[in-house]
Amino acid sequence: MRCGLAVLSVVAIMASVPPGSAAEITFKAVVDRGTDLGQNFGSLFEATSEDGSLVIGAGFQNVYNTRNRADRHALQFFVRPVDGQREFVVQPLPRPNNLCGTYLYGRDEVVHSTYGGLKVWDAQANDWRGLSDIGGTQETMRVGKGLIEFGDSTVKYDSQTVLSRPPVGSYQLFFYANGYLCFYHVNRGDGAYRLYQNDEDGFSKLYACQWVPGEKEVDLAKAIVMTLPVVGETTFAWGQLGQQIVTGSNIGGFYILEDGRWRMLLEPNIKVSYQLYSTMAFHDRLLMGQYPTGRLFEYDGKSITDRTGWPPVLPGVSASAREAQTTVVFGGELFAGVWPWGELWRYQPDARKWSFARRMFDHPQLSDQIVHPYDEENRGNAVSNLWGQRVTSLVTSGPDLFVATSAKYPCEWDADKFPFLAPDKWQSYGTVYRLTMPGHLGANTAWTAGATTFELTLRDKSMSISQDGKKLAETAVTGPLAERLRAVSRLKPIRWGEGIYGRFTGPKLDGTVRFEAQP
Repeated sequence: MRCGLAVLSVVAIMASVPPGSAAEITFKAVVDRGTDLGQNFGSLFEATSEDGSLVIGAGFQNVYNTRNRADRHALQFFVRPVDGQREFVVQPLPRPNNLCGTYLYGRDEVVHSTYGGLKVWDAQANDWRGLSDIGGTQETMRVGKGLIEFGDSTVKYDSQTVLSRPPVGSYQLFFYANGYLCFYHVNRGDGAYRLYQNDEDGFSKLYACQWVPGEKEVDLAKAIVMTLPVVGETTFAWGQLGQQIVTGSNIGGFYILEDGRWRMLLEPNIKVSYQLYSTMAFHDRLLMGQYPTGRLFEYDGKSITDRTGWPPVLPGVSASAREAQTTVVFGGELFAGVWPWGELWRYQPDARKWSFARRMFDHPQLSDQIVHPYDEENRGNAVSNLWGQRVTSLVTSGPDLFVATSAKYPCEWDADKFPFLAPDKWQSYGTVYRLTMPGHLGANTAWTAGATTFELTLRDKSMSISQDGKKLAETAVTGPLAERLRAVSRLKPIRWGEGIYGRFTGPKLDGTVRFEAQP
């Protein structure tokens, strides 16, 4: 849908700010997000300061990281220096479990840890708090004012079962978008991956079922179903781009739901590794984290392009068997986590360059003579690359970015089998870090039927988000960025409904901006 934009004259408002005075800047967006059918909402606006030194923007991110979708209802607000000069602090948090890894997801701006018992981060207590994992729930998401729970072959909406487990096989990796409940139906048995012959031998099928919250049950008789070429195909990542829903299978298939049917863009190949672990909207494209290149591939709705050098290979390590597992927009920039050396990278959209943020592990020493950390020490064990180093999760919450780490999977450490990680090196696997960087704020928004008003304000070295007159979140802007922000008195023309999060998808967005001199 096209946005109806009514932009108030910025120049007339700016004239009221005396020269040399710091301005309070409020971006007001009156939006109708439409009926919530699991879609992504996109950008509210982006604006550049008149001197070209800062970009200011807001929107709803469209991210899926290895079996967990980012919170669609969380609104992000950012101030980004064009030259990319930023300061950030990384702080380790208490461990959520005693395993060598975890995966996180965010809902309602609260961070959840999923392994070793479902837990949530309690910022006041500075610790993890346990929750009951009712019914084996694997993931939850807000749709409208209700809650979808994706469980073990089952789906519930507001605690009512709308999809029950199948008589054979299992339903896996649910995704709800554009009014379709999508999932894989897999009946692999004990056999290896193999070409599909008939349903009795085994199958993997893609399902897309039209369903609206409030309907009692998903009608499987009307499902759009595609039998996949290989028995055992499933996925690590779903994605959404406009009216398309996409999924990359674990053996290289790439499938698109559009105009009421599934079609195959890439054919799976049992003999060649090609896996997608992450999808993220970036302006009008989807960026998809790939294995074994460790790069982000770009999908424009028609074709897939390998983005060479997105991100680069860290000097001193092998270029083989790399995996871009996680992506996120934080502070108006793109962050990516890469296996097997636990790398965290930043992409600065204005400078159009990647910079190495940091390695999330301090051991072992980098080497290009091995592919994964501890390959030699771990030789002879069943999982040869077990101690490769993952950045499993990048989850924003309030002003922070939570970064989770893991071994190949969240296993238990065995001192007898893996003495090279004694006495406490093993604890680097499964550590969760909090990264803070001035210029980012997120807030959980309330769902409204029809119009709602968001106000995003920059004032006196702080930034805040309000909805319908209620302040949702506020944080300080510190360091050099604060001084740059105080110097802003004019903006170039504002791009309403456009930005790093993609186009705004609702039926209406009316935007205005107000400058006032601070006392």
